[in-house]
Amino acid sequence: MTIKNDSDGIIIVQLPSEPNIRAELDTLMEVLAAGADNDVIIDFSDVDIMTSMSLSGFLKVREIVMEAGKRLIFTNAAALTKDIFTVTCFDGIFEFVDDQAEALKMLQQEHQHTNLTL
Repeated sequence: MTIKNDSDGIIIVQLPSEPNIRAELDTLMEVLAAGADNDVIIDFSDVDIMTSMSLSGFLKVREIVMEAGKRLIFTNAAALTKDIFTVTCFDGIFEFVDDQAEALKMLQQEHQHTNLTL
């Protein structure tokens, strides 16, 4: 399993290539359903194509994360991968950034800001 939970309350998922994406997303959903209250970064570095089952998995993960008031960020998505989200009209509901470092920085700054205002 390539799901890491860091000390800042951020889960990082390194997606495998198909046909294993959906299984990884199912594992992530189990972690989140077990009470994990985390922001999620999904890294697409190893992804070159996706199935409709994977796309439905992303929607389910998004729903769980959003219900918890957290963020879901996609990183390292190739142009073809982004095109799949665009063609399916899902590009507007998911947040894409260039790489994991950028996503981590964004979330850590948000966490620091939240902690300062509490």
